[in-house]
Amino acid sequence: MRMRHRAQLLWALVVMCVVVSALIWALWVVPVSRSVAAAQPVPLGQTVELPAEGVTGVWASGTAPLLGLVECRAETADGRALGTWSVPSPGWDDTLWWMTHGDGFSPVESVADAGGAAASVTCSSQLDAYDGQFLLAGDVTAGGGGVGLGRMGNVDYRTGTLLALGAVGLPLFAFLMTIVLLVQGLRARRSGR
Repeated sequence: MRMRHRAQLLWALVVMCVVVSALIWALWVVPVSRSVAAAQPVPLGQTVELPAEGVTGVWASGTAPLLGLVECRAETADGRALGTWSVPSPGWDDTLWWMTHGDGFSPVESVADAGGAAASVTCSSQLDAYDGQFLLAGDVTAGGGGVGLGRMGNVDYRTGTLLALGAVGLPLFAFLMTIVLLVQGLRARRSGR
C-alpha cells in the first residue's frame, strides 16, 4: 500500500509540472518570442521610443553584443533616467535560444517602466569598431525581481532564471518521471500475478 501512495504522489507531481510548464510557456515564452518576431531592429547608436507601459527588454545582434560591448541608456522626455538591469544568467539565451526569431538576437538588458511618460532608449557599442543592431521586445527578466529560496529565504534567485530553467526542465522532468512510473506500474502488475 505504501508504494501505491508514493506512486500517486509522484503522478500528482508530474501533473503539477505539466501545468506549471504550460503556464510558463503560455504566459512568458510564447509572448516574448512573438514580441521579438514583431519588433523592428535598428542600428546601434539610434534612439527608439519606449512603449507607454511595462518593463521592456532590449535585444541585440551583431559583433558588439557578441563581445558584450552594448550599453543602453533610457530616459524620459524630461531627462529623468530610467533604471536598466542586465539579463540573468543562466537565462533565456542559455535555455530558450531556439525560440528567438530574427538574426541572432539575444537579450541584453531590461528597461524599467516609464510610468506612462514618454521615454526613449539609446543603445550603442562601447567601441566604435564593432557594429550591431538592437530592438525593443518582451522582457526576459520578469521585471528584474528575485525569489528568495534557501534557508530563511536569504538566497535570491532571479525570476528570469527560474522561468527559463522551468520552461525546459519541468517538461523534461515530467516526461522522464512518466516513463519511470509507467515502467514501475508494469513491473508491479507482473510481480502481482
